[in-house]
Amino acid sequence: MATAGNSASAGFQFNVILDGTWVIVPGVDASGRIVAVNAYAPSCGHPQGATFNFQLVPNPWPAPPAFYMLDEHSHVLQIQRASGSRPGMNISGINQSINHCAPARPMGTGWDLMISIQAGPDSWASGDTVTPQANNSSGQLVPCFSGKDVPVGQVSSLQTLSFTGVTGIELCGAPAKLQATIPNPLKTDGALIFEGEIPYIPTLMHERAAVSALAALAGLDLVLDVPLPSSLSARSTPGAGVQPFSHTGGYCGHAVIVLPQP
Repeated sequence: MATAGNSASAGFQFNVILDGTWVIVPGVDASGRIVAVNAYAPSCGHPQGATFNFQLVPNPWPAPPAFYMLDEHSHVLQIQRASGSRPGMNISGINQSINHCAPARPMGTGWDLMISIQAGPDSWASGDTVTPQANNSSGQLVPCFSGKDVPVGQVSSLQTLSFTGVTGIELCGAPAKLQATIPNPLKTDGALIFEGEIPYIPTLMHERAAVSALAALAGLDLVLDVPLPSSLSARSTPGAGVQPFSHTGGYCGHAVIVLPQP
């Protein structure tokens, strides 16, 4: 059902959920508002998938068979909005204390999948948040990462970008069967979930390869020394207007958000 106060003419709320290991690059205008978002999946052997869900915050989290596999190329997510919709949120609204943020620098070419979102979100929330510290083989609490670009705070692997006043969506380049599940025009609230890995493989070698590929793509000096702790009991601080959902299960790596230079 539509959110209270919504109508077909005013549009609906639509969430884009990015789960797993992504390099996310917001594009901003002269006033600092986000006008587009590019999300890259680094080349690390991860199979990526997507699914549409009629819940803004899917609960329970969709099982792996619900996801359609995505081919390794760029996809364009077109979002149509009702007339009079305001521009996207300010870039300062991204919570840097619970995200691994890096300054803009030349991007590498080692990516399998790109999702290009042709609109700026109204709000941005981060979930599956953990402090990157864990016990090593000797039982000592140590940092998970080493290198010049280690995160200064917590890291998050679930990003929820929320758009209001949406009247239609189309994922160009996606399999026809996936596109058939996405209502266009949009007639209710919903979420499009991009899963960075189906299924998750919990080994240090696998996780280290994913972080190394992420670092190479974003131009970071970053190495995973100890696997990240589980986020099953983690709580994160939501962004304005969005309640992020921390689902159960493993995950490999985290999101790096590349911020434009001030």
